[in-house]
Amino acid sequence: MKKVTKIIIGTIASVGILAGSGAYAGKKFMEDMKGDFIIHKLEKKLDLSDDQVDRLKEIQSYAIAKRATHKEHHDDTKAKMIALISSPNLDQAQVLAMMDEKMQTMRAEAPMAISKIAEFSDTLTEVQRAELLKIIEKISKKRSRGGKRH
Repeated sequence: MKKVTKIIIGTIASVGILAGSGAYAGKKFMEDMKGDFIIHKLEKKLDLSDDQVDRLKEIQSYAIAKRATHKEHHDDTKAKMIALISSPNLDQAQVLAMMDEKMQTMRAEAPMAISKIAEFSDTLTEVQRAELLKIIEKISKKRSRGGKRH
């Protein structure tokens, strides 16, 4: 291979690696910033007090912690499920046991999540609540259309 060809391939590979790592870092940064951005938008649109913002941040912290826990267990569950599906006969009892375990975890965690949401919701004025419902409805419509604007 000619020296020029090696230089071109090396340059393209380097640019590809840099672009890929930059995109990954940007994506991770955006995921982390998304919650803060939503809280900021709600603070402005609903004219939230400092106490209300603090309660929203508590919900955010709780959700982040639960997401991290979920990611840890997700890989294990996925590996178990792949092993079950790979076997000649699907062990239905084992799949049901895994689902029951997941449901028990959700039931155990639900009261804390609902409590945090209620602590925030109970502080809203009627005007703030009405505006929040409009925002939720707007988001719900966007998601039901797959994010497409018609």
